[in-house]
Amino acid sequence: MPLQPTPSAQSAQKTQSQIINQLSSKIKLAIKAGNFGAAAKLRNQLIETDPTAINEAVKTAELIENAMSAAIDKEHLAIWHELYDQLSVEEKNSLFYSMKEYTLPEKRMVLKYGSLNNRLFFLEKGRVTVGIPQEENKFQILAQLGRGDVLGEYTFATIALCSATAVTKTTVQTRCLEGQKVEELEEKHPGLYSKVLDFCKKNGRIDLISQRKELKNHIHPRYPVQGHVKAILLDKNGQQTKVRFKGELEEISRSGSSFSVRCNKRATIKQLLTRSFALTFTCDEKGKNFNFSSIGRVVHVSSLLHNDYLLHIGFHTPLPEELVKQLAP
Repeated sequence: MPLQPTPSAQSAQKTQSQIINQLSSKIKLAIKAGNFGAAAKLRNQLIETDPTAINEAVKTAELIENAMSAAIDKEHLAIWHELYDQLSVEEKNSLFYSMKEYTLPEKRMVLKYGSLNNRLFFLEKGRVTVGIPQEENKFQILAQLGRGDVLGEYTFATIALCSATAVTKTTVQTRCLEGQKVEELEEKHPGLYSKVLDFCKKNGRIDLISQRKELKNHIHPRYPVQGHVKAILLDKNGQQTKVRFKGELEEISRSGSSFSVRCNKRATIKQLLTRSFALTFTCDEKGKNFNFSSIGRVVHVSSLLHNDYLLHIGFHTPLPEELVKQLAP
């Protein structure tokens, strides 16, 4: 004769079943109210309460995803259909609900030349002027952006400082994806970042901006040089910290250099932007050994293979012309 659950076990099962039903009801109420974040938290609570309640877990997940899809702004989807058409339902929901909506007044600076930016803007209404500050308070206009344009894609797709200034010409409505959210999205949906990045490359102006930036930054001739670099991070007061690493020298000019480093996390490398370092160079050229030091700031980072990156440094003070001539091939 099969064993029957004890009265206490039956009572526990009944109580747990009641809790699951209550949580399911709360999830449905949260969905109806459009509070999808609360619904997701309640679903996690349901799973923690009873990991075997698979049917309820699957059912509530579908309810949440379907409700989120139905609530997405249809006009937003129409504007950015090229991006959303390549995403799964889960990716589409995660991307849309990770964005913040802003209304920006006329003459508001959105991006500043040479500064940090970790935001990607999807412009939906209004106009934005993009340009480069010139001497005597002049402004060289590069582009006029509007509905359907992305802004900030250069710093979103690369590890670099803003290559232009962007100012609203009219009142602007935009949705914004911030850097921290990008990392969370990639953790939840591996490959989503790459899809957004590909969209930016196809629809943004990254190539033109980077080409112009290359020309601007290379006022002095660059020379390929083999050697080693020791870098010590400086604090805001210019004092050496305990953070230090080594790299392999790639190029050098009077105004800057580039050297490769290895790092497991892109986020860590990104934090080096604008930071200053005390640099010690050791290289052999033309049968001679050269040792010299300088202080420079990270202005750009290029991704190489795997976990290798190329740090581009701008020196605070140009190197002596004679030294660079001796290093030149």
